[in-house]
This record gives sequence, C-alpha cells and structure tokens, in this order.
Amino acid sequence: MSFSMHRISVPVFQQMLTNLDYCFEQAAAFVSQNGMSETEFMQRRLIEDMFTLAQQVQRACEHSAGAVARLAGVSAPALASDPDADIGAARARIATSLEFLASIAPDQLEGDPDRPITVTVRLGEVTWPAQDYLLHFAQAHFYFHVTTAYDILRAAGVDIGKIDYLGAIMKDKFAGQR
Repeated sequence: MSFSMHRISVPVFQQMLTNLDYCFEQAAAFVSQNGMSETEFMQRRLIEDMFTLAQQVQRACEHSAGAVARLAGVSAPALASDPDADIGAARARIATSLEFLASIAPDQLEGDPDRPITVTVRLGEVTWPAQDYLLHFAQAHFYFHVTTAYDILRAAGVDIGKIDYLGAIMKDKFAGQR
C-alpha cells in the first residue's frame, strides 16, 4: 500500500471532530440539565494559563481545516476569528470544518511529500516538508486541542468516556459497553 496524505489526514480529522461534536452534544444536555450558562461553560479551562474550552474547539478546527487546505493548496473555510460563545456555535464550527474536509478529494493532497509548507506561528514563520508538517506539527496540535477540550468537558462533569473520545472505531466494536 502506498503512502497517502489524504488517508492519514482527512479521515483522521473527520473521526476526531465527529467525536468532539458528540461530546458537545452530551455537554449541551449536561448544561441544560444543570441550569448552567453555556457562555460560562465555554469559558472553562483546566488551568488559568490555558485556552478556554471555546478556544480549544477553535484551534482544533483551525489546525485540521488549515492543514488540509495548505496541503491541497486551497483556501481554508472562513471560520469566525472569535471563540464560540455557546455550545451551538462550537458545534457549528465543527460542522463547517467537517464539511470542508469532506469536500477535499484524495488527489488534492497527493504530490511531493517534501514540498514546502510554510506556517506563521507566534514565534515567526516555519517551513517543513509537507509530510513532516502534517505528521509532526498539524496532527500534534490538532490532537492536543481535541484532547484538552475532552478533558475540560470531563472535568466539568459531562458524562463522556474514552470510548466517546475514540468514537465509532471503538463504539462499533463494543456497542453497549463503556
């Protein structure tokens, strides 16, 4: 089997964003049942100097859609630059990212795995070979923010578990178990 940039990016991002959306579906029910403010809920964080829950979702969507856009040589979807104020807005952001990912054909990501990908980060511009950018920068950042969002939801008391984080790949194998 040949190496496919599409296969190791788009389906992976889709799986995890779908799982994150499910976790937010559970969060919406939790917030409603407990009479909480969604705006305050979205401002939760694990520790004071970390991003809020809203910012974690924002970054996860930016890293997934942005990575695929860069690799495909297309523009990323226009996502709101401000973090989401409520769960519905966060879920809409995830939906927009998923729609974009679904629009990318496998051949759009193929090509030279060493082609340069340049990203501007807080410290300046960085250029990597495409494959290294995807595997060592974009996916690492994406997983960090998805995991941190999951952790904030769990710490808040939302009834989700590891199987919800992993999603269909595990739910299909262990239906009814948790």
